[in-house]
Amino acid sequence: MNLTARGWTVLGGGIAWCVIALGIGQRDLWWPGLFLVLLPLASWLVLLPGSGELRVERRVRPGRVTAGETARVDLLLDPGGISLGGVARVRDRLPSALGESRWYGYTAGLGTWRQVVGYEVRPAWRGRYRIGPLERSIADGLGLARSARTIPGESELLVTPRVEPLANLRSASGVGLATDTTLLRTGLGSADDVLIREYHQGDDVRRIHWRSTARTGQLMVRREERAWDPSATVLIDNRARGYSTRVHDERMEWAVSAAASICLHLLSDNFDLTLVAADGGVLSPHRVGPGREAMVLEHLADLATDRAQTLRDALAVCNRGAEGQLQVAILSRVDAADATALAEASRHGRACWAILLASSAQLDAAQAATVREAGWRCVVAGPGTPVAAAWRELGIEESR
Repeated sequence: MNLTARGWTVLGGGIAWCVIALGIGQRDLWWPGLFLVLLPLASWLVLLPGSGELRVERRVRPGRVTAGETARVDLLLDPGGISLGGVARVRDRLPSALGESRWYGYTAGLGTWRQVVGYEVRPAWRGRYRIGPLERSIADGLGLARSARTIPGESELLVTPRVEPLANLRSASGVGLATDTTLLRTGLGSADDVLIREYHQGDDVRRIHWRSTARTGQLMVRREERAWDPSATVLIDNRARGYSTRVHDERMEWAVSAAASICLHLLSDNFDLTLVAADGGVLSPHRVGPGREAMVLEHLADLATDRAQTLRDALAVCNRGAEGQLQVAILSRVDAADATALAEASRHGRACWAILLASSAQLDAAQAATVREAGWRCVVAGPGTPVAAAWRELGIEESR
């Protein structure tokens, strides 16, 4: 706790007044100077009891929101002591994505008290953000003294990417995902064609195949009567070379939003899903059981750009699937090495769909042609284009 610039000015003025009054021999003028000297010191003493430790409990509700949604932060303040008054304010330190940190006043008076200060944040971008620590400031009414402290403690807010509802593409053309017509037409199958697979949480225990379980040492179950389960691989091109160096690149955020929308759509249609990043990293949420959507959204909320130079490793992971599965790639840019890897991925009887992120008209046309020559259905989209519109256009491409 210390004096403010105004407090030091008043104190210095009071001392000068006293010195001048004593120097000219006018003792009657010494009293106003003494008053100016004592005033900031009295302000400092008044704030001293209330400058102790402040206990804070922070509640963030909800703890996970979608980018663009609002979360509320409540601060439960308990000084744990006596305050003689003053202008009291608190503020949380916030990352720039959550907006500007603002001061909020609260009552500081005699006695022990508890009160709540609340505010709202509306994150513009996905990610994990730390809220806090808390800054507390108490000043006297004249602004002569101030007590400032930082109270440690942070809370986390998880911001997931925006998700758009996607059409099932069950148009008159006969194209549709997760429908018998489309699955028979495109041959979307599982990662293996055998009738036994590993046990997933939520499977009926009556389907456990004990002979295979004994042989492999882990629970195995019989597949359903149909010999295939629809499966899909979603590849998101998060190579740093395809995006700008800004903290939040709009094309990257659109790509993540598109990947989230497509993944959740396929999961809702009971696809076995594999999400692959540019470095070959894999996320495979179980097709059966709760928490699949949350797993995908949390993974994509943390996704950052990668230093990988080509998509060869990522597409090699995709190529491990069975013939006939659906592959969806969200591409930032394509060069000759990527075109070769894309062509290899399309040679296994899979349905290959690609969304190429828009950059410039001339470059987009050339790269889209390269992707199509590699055997992929390709549409160009990006910021400003609804993900649902790009998805519908892919369906139109497939029906041609």
